[in-house]
Amino acid sequence: KSEKGQALVETAIMSVLAVLLLAGMLSLIPLGRARTAATSAALACAEFLSQNPDPVQARQVAYNAAEATLKSGWSGTGTADYSISVAPPGGIGQPGTCQVSWKVTMNFLPLSFGWSSERFTSRSEKWKAKW
Repeated sequence: KSEKGQALVETAIMSVLAVLLLAGMLSLIPLGRARTAATSAALACAEFLSQNPDPVQARQVAYNAAEATLKSGWSGTGTADYSISVAPPGGIGQPGTCQVSWKVTMNFLPLSFGWSSERFTSRSEKWKAKW
């Protein structure tokens, strides 16, 4: 029997598999970007939370810092949904927490991932509270 065309068939099959593998790898990029943006936002939130002695004002400033970090141009995470949760310190030297949750919906592939979170705890220093 003739083996003409065998290389063409093998190349076609491998090309399809390579394209599917590449598409799968590219679909993971938004997950990494969303996690990086959420980590940066939660850290910024915790830093601003620890710098203000007034719990009400600290909560608003920390929330704004997290939101500004997520809306910055570098994140490039248009397919991600975010949720910011701020629990200000209960008193001087008490811990406060910032949690940023994210969920990525893929446009290229019909995939949807559940909510994930990044959380940072901040402790206000007593000397900072005496401002």
